[in-house]
Amino acid sequence: MNDSLATPTSAPTLARDTWAGRRVLVTGHSGFVGSWLSTTLVMLGAKVTGFSLDGDDDARARAGSLADRGVHGVRGDVRDFDAIRTAMADQPFDAVFHLAGQALVRVGLEQPRTTFATNVGGSVNVLEAARLCRPPVLVHVTSDKCYRNRGWAWPYREVDDLGGGDPYSVSKAAAELVFEGYAGLWRADGLGPRAASVRFGNIIGGGDRANRMVPNAIAACRAGVPVVVHRRHAVRPWQHVLDVVHGLLLLADGLASGRVGGGEVLNFAPPGGGEPVELLARLLIEAWQRAGGQEVPIEEVGERFAEEALLRLDGSKAADALAWTHRFDLAKSAASVVAWHRLVMAGADPADVTAMQVGDFLDVVAGSRAGATLGAAS
Repeated sequence: MNDSLATPTSAPTLARDTWAGRRVLVTGHSGFVGSWLSTTLVMLGAKVTGFSLDGDDDARARAGSLADRGVHGVRGDVRDFDAIRTAMADQPFDAVFHLAGQALVRVGLEQPRTTFATNVGGSVNVLEAARLCRPPVLVHVTSDKCYRNRGWAWPYREVDDLGGGDPYSVSKAAAELVFEGYAGLWRADGLGPRAASVRFGNIIGGGDRANRMVPNAIAACRAGVPVVVHRRHAVRPWQHVLDVVHGLLLLADGLASGRVGGGEVLNFAPPGGGEPVELLARLLIEAWQRAGGQEVPIEEVGERFAEEALLRLDGSKAADALAWTHRFDLAKSAASVVAWHRLVMAGADPADVTAMQVGDFLDVVAGSRAGATLGAAS
């Protein structure tokens, strides 16, 4: 395996002829990011199989909507090795995206054993299944929380130390070490997939209903009550889900073509590395007002477990290697989130709104003007 990271000689694109007919397995396809990725793949002509636990009403609804669009859903748990191996062996997949996991710091505090079993054991199971089934391309996803946070004002790079002070963060750091072990194994024997691991910054977009800042802010705007933040000056690497999906597809294509070598780790982060919580809250409220909603205040309320105040992420390595440009700044991201929710509030089907925004984004990437469903910052 070639373990170098190549600089593309020409900018890759999200073209239908690139993905049409490709067989793709997405673990966690009914989750927030997984559903946007699966929708995009289907609209690009890929043959998508999703593997998810579908453990709550939102996930079940997304899985049902994706099935209506042609995604073959397999209900399973990444903690079950036989289940994921069977799913991966079902057909010769061209690419595997591993997104399934426990994604919340707070849940990690309440359910540490489940968090470790899902995030660490799940990675072991997916990577071991890939060792046996040998798909040509695998994209393994963790989180920016995998870095040992030292309170630095500057962004974390891929060479910085892994670690964490809570079960969720440690589970993601451990998953990165698991990936390193398998990547080294495949580098030595040359028999595994060409694989890369992605460390996500904070992802926002329509349809996220987890107990996170943006879904909570949208709920507050709808109810006409203050938007509660726990640390208004905390900094996070916010980025829109469609920019992230774009990066994932460019990465998989780069791995398949050899432009990106196996064993790489890449931060997915916005160009500036991060922005304050208060700024995003304010932009969401302003977008809500422009769409006809009332203004609500921002209220800072402490919590029992305080996450680190500063977390900036350096995404320059991925941007350079993939010729990847973020199309959303923070204001446009906030406007897009609000546009998604306002359309759903007006009676549109959530899956249809997601597909409309995906279609608009694909037009943007192709050089056409964006449609109204992406929102507009002013």
